[in-house]
Amino acid sequence: MNGVIKAYGAFEKVKLVGVWISGISLFGMMLFIVMDVILRNVFSASLSGGFEMVQNYFMTLTVFPALAYVYASGVLPKMDLLMVKLTNSSKKMLIYGMVLLEILVLGIMFYFTILYALDGLERGMSFPAAGTLYPIYPLLFLVPLAFAMVIIENIFIIIRNLKVEKASLLFKDEEEQDIGE
Repeated sequence: MNGVIKAYGAFEKVKLVGVWISGISLFGMMLFIVMDVILRNVFSASLSGGFEMVQNYFMTLTVFPALAYVYASGVLPKMDLLMVKLTNSSKKMLIYGMVLLEILVLGIMFYFTILYALDGLERGMSFPAAGTLYPIYPLLFLVPLAFAMVIIENIFIIIRNLKVEKASLLFKDEEEQDIGE
């Protein structure tokens, strides 16, 4: 189990990089929007292509890099109310079923989004803003990457439930600091 914990520690560092990317993007989006509002209200002008930049660059960079971190934090709704009523073995069976279903759905989503990203790369997909075409295809790869990261998180959850007696929907429970204890 120590090897799994070390691997998860490395995976957590990758997730934190995604959180930093999302945070910086969110801050940049806020600055960009504030600049646009000030320009509109004070100087009666606006940033050309501002809406398209926010929509295609900032929003993508704000949501998808942090998706695995958010999933692992446990803030997304799961079956917590039902789980407390079940025995530990029933919880584990329910967790295995839910996580395997999530892996299946996320795998399908990964497959189709990677095909779309590859198609966008092949065609050099871009969007118009202020009379200029800006490339969008590099950001298309963030979507399947985010789904792959959530699949990896789910695999860690399955491994955790196979190795540890107490059933959990998270790799690290709130009350557990180190799973190896």
